[in-house]
Amino acid sequence: MTPKEQCEVLLDKLLPFAEDQMKKYREFYPFAAVILMDDSVELTGSYDGNEHPESKDILADLIQIHKQLAAEDKIKASGIVWNAGIASADGKPTDAIIVSLEHKDDYSVIVGEPYKVGLFKKVTFGNLFAMEGKHDIF
Repeated sequence: MTPKEQCEVLLDKLLPFAEDQMKKYREFYPFAAVILMDDSVELTGSYDGNEHPESKDILADLIQIHKQLAAEDKIKASGIVWNAGIASADGKPTDAIIVSLEHKDDYSVIVGEPYKVGLFKKVTFGNLFAMEGKHDIF
């Protein structure tokens, strides 16, 4: 599999769960998964004892955990998911599920899925978009 294909495996595992959380609760804490060297997918998490942590703290912890795993050569790919406010293609503010995907072989992409909470708190999702990633992990 190519680095892109391996990252797509992570995306296929992570995005449906995020969508499900948005439909049920209209929010979620950041969460993540990795592809280990044996090609298995493993969820990763962060917990500091606080029942209501700040999302930015969880996100920072997940990045550090994945950086450590990468430095120890234990993972091939990283996927981290969070909820963010962004500017849409027309420049208007919107909310989106963001998935940062990275592979050890110099592949990094950020995938976003805009959403709206409408009448009766029903969540509808927009089209996926992708942009160059930040190479935070590898």
